[in-house]
Amino acid sequence: MNVYDEANNLAKALKESTEYKNFLAAKEKLEKEPEKFEMTKDYIRKQMEVQSMQMMGQEIPEEQISSYNTLANTIMGMPEIAEFFQTQMYFSVIFQDITDIIAKAVDLDMGLFESEEGC
Repeated sequence: MNVYDEANNLAKALKESTEYKNFLAAKEKLEKEPEKFEMTKDYIRKQMEVQSMQMMGQEIPEEQISSYNTLANTIMGMPEIAEFFQTQMYFSVIFQDITDIIAKAVDLDMGLFESEEGC
């Protein structure tokens, strides 16, 4: 068995999955509405900023949180954007499941995340 052949087969199966096709269709539909597409990109940028600050242990200014929440409430009320994020989430779940399966198969975590009872 050639590992690269199997990886290419997996990639092909992902591209042919209903979840990926739905995500791609939602993305293409959203791209046809430039204003909503830009709002979506702005939201993703702000989301990444907030997550980055949280990961670095920085305090997030109240006005930034308020701005982020206002934008989130606004865009999630738009069906095209909500559909984009929903289909993205469904595909991400499959992608993460596959990543987890591979990581477990090759013991990638090296037991670092197992509970250490008796210590």
